[in-house]
Amino acid sequence: MYFFVRALVAATGLISTAGMADTIVLENGDRLSGTLLRMEAASLWIETSYAGKIKLPRAQIAQIETDVPVRVQLADGTELDGQLQAGDARQVRIRIGSLAEAVPLGLDRIEAINPPPNPDKTVIKGRVSAGGSVTRGNTESQTLHLSGEMVARNPGQRVTLDADLNVASQNGVDTASNWRLGMKYDHFLKQRTYLYVNSRFDHDEKTDLDLRSTLGVGLGRQILDRANLKLSTEGALSLVNEDYGNNRDERFPGARFALKYEQAFLDGRYTVFHDSSVLLSLESIQDYLYQSRSGIRLPVTEKLSLGTQLNLDYDAVPAAGKETTDMALIFKLDYAL
Repeated sequence: MYFFVRALVAATGLISTAGMADTIVLENGDRLSGTLLRMEAASLWIETSYAGKIKLPRAQIAQIETDVPVRVQLADGTELDGQLQAGDARQVRIRIGSLAEAVPLGLDRIEAINPPPNPDKTVIKGRVSAGGSVTRGNTESQTLHLSGEMVARNPGQRVTLDADLNVASQNGVDTASNWRLGMKYDHFLKQRTYLYVNSRFDHDEKTDLDLRSTLGVGLGRQILDRANLKLSTEGALSLVNEDYGNNRDERFPGARFALKYEQAFLDGRYTVFHDSSVLLSLESIQDYLYQSRSGIRLPVTEKLSLGTQLNLDYDAVPAAGKETTDMALIFKLDYAL
């Protein structure tokens, strides 16, 4: 049937007609016009007036254009509604409304077009990172960084787990020893607005912090949720408990504000990210903690990236004898799960 359609198109010269605005361009240059029905892992279906419904091998598709918005499901589970416009070979642009337009996407990044509805589907994705160094000779030192994040999302809920570990020593003396663990549950009230419950646990031996535990309930807004751009803000009331080794323990109500941003540039050639939060004591506005993780990832393969990250922690009222600011520049290898 596939070769019959190619011959039919060439013989009749049916390149495009007014009633068949969707266009499929094949690798050999042939063009088929009709109504794009759907695309799956290995095949694409288009309905034409001259040959009915046609099934095409996905590997033969070079370009896709549609006259009306279609549902596009990306490989990471993100779904977008937009009009497809042809880019370079085996690329498309997704126009959303009259203004927003995604950067060119390779067809291999599209999981499906017009997939069957599955409102209960949960998409799980994650990332693990590792970095470190070992020095021997006149100076003996070693550093280790491990971190990870896992996100499970369906239309109504989202669960996020994250962890971070940093240890370092030089000439037998520990120079860094800290970790943190976070858990968050989001319940979406609308497509972009959600209620959430979060808990976080921090330990930092060098700041005399045995354990800081935070439990909060608040409201979040997923401002942008595209394949190449994500932005969210959150605010919550929290209960904070700080246990110190040699200093006085603290317990107080607090307010938490957070910002999370991630954007891919140049068709995914590099990704910039920033994740920050402020934990403010409601007993004293001069007592607050600011933490941020900012950096860049450069893909090496589809799942593997090289990255650098700046960790910044600022404690306005640190333990006695400790500095307010801790910074660490980390070079790491990321693996997307």
